[in-house]
Amino acid sequence: MRDSSKTALLLIALLAMLGTLGWFWFEKNFERREKVVRSSMSMEARRNPMLAAEMFLSRLGLSVESRTGREYLIQPPEEEGLLLVRDLGPPLTESGVTKLLAWVERGGQLVAAPSGQLQAGGKHNLLERLGVSLVDPDEAWQEEETPALDLSGRVDGLQVEVEMAQRFAFDENFEGPAPRVEDPRYLEFAWGDGTVTLISDSGVFTNNRIGEYEHARLLAHVAPDDGRVWLLHSAQLPSLLSLIWQSAPYLVVSLVLLLLLTTWWMSRSSGAKLADRTTDRRNLLEHLEASAEFAWRNDLKAGLLDGARHQIEKRWLSAHPVLQQLDGEARCEWLAKRTGLSATAISKALYPDQPDTTQMIKNSINLQRLYAALHPDRKVK
Repeated sequence: MRDSSKTALLLIALLAMLGTLGWFWFEKNFERREKVVRSSMSMEARRNPMLAAEMFLSRLGLSVESRTGREYLIQPPEEEGLLLVRDLGPPLTESGVTKLLAWVERGGQLVAAPSGQLQAGGKHNLLERLGVSLVDPDEAWQEEETPALDLSGRVDGLQVEVEMAQRFAFDENFEGPAPRVEDPRYLEFAWGDGTVTLISDSGVFTNNRIGEYEHARLLAHVAPDDGRVWLLHSAQLPSLLSLIWQSAPYLVVSLVLLLLLTTWWMSRSSGAKLADRTTDRRNLLEHLEASAEFAWRNDLKAGLLDGARHQIEKRWLSAHPVLQQLDGEARCEWLAKRTGLSATAISKALYPDQPDTTQMIKNSINLQRLYAALHPDRKVK
């Protein structure tokens, strides 16, 4: 027993020594490096332009919700927190502005950028309630490179690169509170227990720009220490199709399925299938035979000999002009004397009423005989 215990201890010690030597060798010959692999933007990032800001605030321990629409502008949330609006969209109703500022007064924090469609001189009732208007930048701002936004007064060393299509102008005669931070691109108001921050550039917190300069630090500055954050990456009015989908998605799916089912049902054939039609081309004689058969079956046989009848009569009139001076009965008598046919048979052949099938065959034979009499060198059997 003692020899086996000593052997086991020696094996364990040997394995520990080999493991330690292997670890030292690995640490000496290999080093840890981080590699950044860039890929295309994910579908979620394309849908949500403030996804990076949402992830950044989540890492700060905040509860973040990113959405689109005007719901929280019209009816603010009951809890306190940060409401960051990337695009204010069209003006709100007066009651909507009152509710929003009342929420801020209770301790909420509102950070908003005016709509890119709101040009200089355009009116937005939220801006008017704060005594702010939008004006074109001064010529000095247009000619020179726009300086960085210096917020060192609020946060030590904080500078942000803010683009400015229009600038803010605060009315000095406004009876409400004056901004505690005033810049043509950035205004910060103390409103009751909360704050209202206006920024001229709506894209500083988007996925493409939050990593530039100190935009993320600015976001951390305006965010609360704890509480909830709502990111509205678009406050524009949704389209009619979006509203229908949000209100009745099951109805939309049902209508689409019904449309597909109706299309499939209408594309199906009904009734007995027709025989396959041949695509072989027929010759001329087959077409003539088919036309004659059609006329025979549809009681059009009376007209089959009209062409031959008129041609034979025309040729007799041309060969014997004396026939042109005779009426029909006398003309048949004249032809009977020279052809060997009876005047009655000639009359029925040249001037038929409504002959039956048997009489039509006789008329055809008599027409051939009239033609043969006009041309004696041709015999008709």
